[in-house]
Amino acid sequence: MAGDTTFKLRYVGTRFNGARLPVDVLTDLPAFRDLLVAFAKDEWRDLNAGRKRVPKGFDKSISFDLVGIDDGSAVPLLNWSRNAAQENLPGFEDELQDIVGGSYLDVVQLIDGAGHEQFPKSLSSEHIRALNRLGSGLREHEKIEFLGSSGQDGKVVYLDSYRRKALITRVRETYHARFEGVGILRGSFADEVMGRVVLATPEHGEITIPLESDRVKEEFDGNIDSEVQFDLQIEMDNADRLRGVVGVFDLELIDVESGADLLRCRNRLAELRALSDGWHDGVGRRIADDAVELANRFLGKRPTLSKRYHIYPTEEGGILIEFEANSWDISVEFLPGGGMELYGVQIDGADELQPVQFSDIDGDFMAAFDRRVKGG
Repeated sequence: MAGDTTFKLRYVGTRFNGARLPVDVLTDLPAFRDLLVAFAKDEWRDLNAGRKRVPKGFDKSISFDLVGIDDGSAVPLLNWSRNAAQENLPGFEDELQDIVGGSYLDVVQLIDGAGHEQFPKSLSSEHIRALNRLGSGLREHEKIEFLGSSGQDGKVVYLDSYRRKALITRVRETYHARFEGVGILRGSFADEVMGRVVLATPEHGEITIPLESDRVKEEFDGNIDSEVQFDLQIEMDNADRLRGVVGVFDLELIDVESGADLLRCRNRLAELRALSDGWHDGVGRRIADDAVELANRFLGKRPTLSKRYHIYPTEEGGILIEFEANSWDISVEFLPGGGMELYGVQIDGADELQPVQFSDIDGDFMAAFDRRVKGG
């Protein structure tokens, strides 16, 4: 409709290819709207210095509709409607349109500044609440581009986990992040109101996870020292120290058989780590520590697949994990010096998956790995 304003946020990362927008990032859209509204209130007060409060209906006049998702990764289209503004704040449509446009520039400048070590001295609690939700579902090497924007370097402005952390920790003491892996159950507690479990993790030591009492009693009681797979939203301080768990996406006991298979794989890595130079008939480099560490991290991501894994050393000093899935022979090679390659061949056909390189076990790698395992 004439006079409407559409904002385009482009999600960049393997998870978003083919215009896919995972549900765990949908909270970014209302968070973006809330951040823009917080700046819009500032703009209104600047333009109306004699008024301390925004008029009734101001919030509702800045509502957004998701009107589509363009291709090119995933590009949600957020539309601000003049009609909605006219209904909730009649007579102010033109002024609101200018305010909405100016507030979008404020959002972009805030995020662009974080990429150049430029931060506001302070922000209101309303800004901070919105910022703490915007991009909280992003994984490493994923970002949100604000299409049509131009930063100080002349390129499109984007928000990634680095800029988000830098920005949030400069205007408050903590930030939220995703944390997934495998831990050891050290304790479980439940009362009539709520329960909790305690896991030992290599990254953050013992962490306490709130959980419904029924789940604690039915699933975790009596399983001390068992392995648990978790996917959490955690609060971290600006020194990357854990403050606490703020959300639980997944928390499951690893069954005894899978736990034994995982232990077998880790013992195999320990054996390979002990190999010396010349282990293969006089050739073959010592297995690099970083390759073993990456492989161990990989095992913890999908422990239920451990039963399928065959693990070998490479002459270059790396680790090769092979397994079969969906009529494919899939290989994950952990390279000396860091990084990994994912490749494979069709067992009963001629198709091949050419090697794809990744620098870390991040969201892009796990998304590509999961698609291959599931046959996508």
